Amino acid sequence: MIIKEKQIGLLGFLSVLILITALLIFGFSNTEFSFVNDFVSKLGAKGEPNALWFNLFGFVAVGLLLFSFGFTYGNLLNDRLLSILLSLFGLGFAFTAIPIDMEFSRTPVSKAHIVAICLGLAFWMFGLSRLGYNKQLKKGIRNRANLTAIILVLSIMGFVFELWSMPVTHGLVFGIVFGWTAITSYELIFKKGMHKTVRYSKL
Repeated sequence: MIIKEKQIGLLGFLSVLILITALLIFGFSNTEFSFVNDFVSKLGAKGEPNALWFNLFGFVAVGLLLFSFGFTYGNLLNDRLLSILLSLFGLGFAFTAIPIDMEFSRTPVSKAHIVAICLGLAFWMFGLSRLGYNKQLKKGIRNRANLTAIILVLSIMGFVFELWSMPVTHGLVFGIVFGWTAITSYELIFKKGMHKTVRYSKL
């Protein structure tokens, strides 16, 4: 079965919508959670109220949707490596459902949570790099991938130079990743043919 651009875009949009909904519902229902001063992972951390439900919806469901989105998006662009990288990012995001212990970050379970985040983000960055340097893709797609990567690095550098805290950096990374997903999904749904590969004629 061939999945069309609009269907792929809907997968991406749904992942963004579910994450935002989960953040709002579980974030506001947890009186001890701060959207500015806490990590998103705290909502699914050990001992937090509704942690199981946030992990199921905010991480597992979203991660599986990202896996499907990444796999089909790579296939749409006829790029098998991109498909693998973005789908692995989705799996990494799903595995962040392993609840971290906010008090004992060195426990095996907490380390597994952190590793899942780091590996997932690494696969996503490699996916952006693949998009940015693929000359068969349209310029707008490549430029957005490269600009997104630059903004991501700058957000991390802001923490390195103590311009903002690690939780803020964590939130910025979430915003950048899902911002790219939302924009890409929008184009897939409403700008038909935008993601068709460019064919160069041989001289």
